[in-house]
Amino acid sequence: MRVGALLASVILFVVFLYLVLTGAEQVHYISVAFVLVFAVLATRLDDIQDLTFGPTGLAAKLAKQLEEARATVKQLQDFAEVFAARSVQQIAGDNRMSGLSPKQKREAIAEIVGGLKSLQLPDDRINRVLSLSDPYDDYDYWSWTMSPIYSANDTKVKDLANQFFNLGASKGIGHNPDAETTEKFLKDHDLYQGEIAECMTDWQYWKANHKHRRLDEWEARHERRNQARSFEDVLNIESKPGTKG
Repeated sequence: MRVGALLASVILFVVFLYLVLTGAEQVHYISVAFVLVFAVLATRLDDIQDLTFGPTGLAAKLAKQLEEARATVKQLQDFAEVFAARSVQQIAGDNRMSGLSPKQKREAIAEIVGGLKSLQLPDDRINRVLSLSDPYDDYDYWSWTMSPIYSANDTKVKDLANQFFNLGASKGIGHNPDAETTEKFLKDHDLYQGEIAECMTDWQYWKANHKHRRLDEWEARHERRNQARSFEDVLNIESKPGTKG
């Protein structure tokens, strides 16, 4: 049927052109034009979902084309989600010392999110992609909070920290103590003070809101660490017994 309709549409188109060029009465070539339209539509009968008439003419919904378009968009979304997930994970785990800076990581991930939103990927799927960076951020918050204690000149303080969590036996990302356990350790040993307390508060805030409470401090944490501040400076207290080497 489709082949016959296609042949008929070609013949009708030729007749239509002939009538127009020879100056036939308008009613004649309009009639042929209508027949031509139906012949063309007949070539797509398998694809037509419904056909309606309106003041602006014929409206045909081609189900197959619409379905193909939807499938293409879904494929793009699925591919983008997988690609973005791997990218976010790679960016988050990028060389901890000499790779992208925290600010560059944040900006790169923001660009990925912008691309996913432009594809209209649902928020829950975007959040699933972003969640892959959580273990890395959680570890970084733990390290940011605890590193002054592990690097203290006082061996008693360092021993206390290693009794809490032995760095030498650490299995890496995703295996650090959680925020609640770390906060209890700090408070129990009178270490919840100064910048350490601020970092701990930042960590808890990030866990609750997935936002950084002090973004500038978070992004400058490596530079701050390189300034090699003393344990007492980080605690923001005067030197007291048991805190010097």
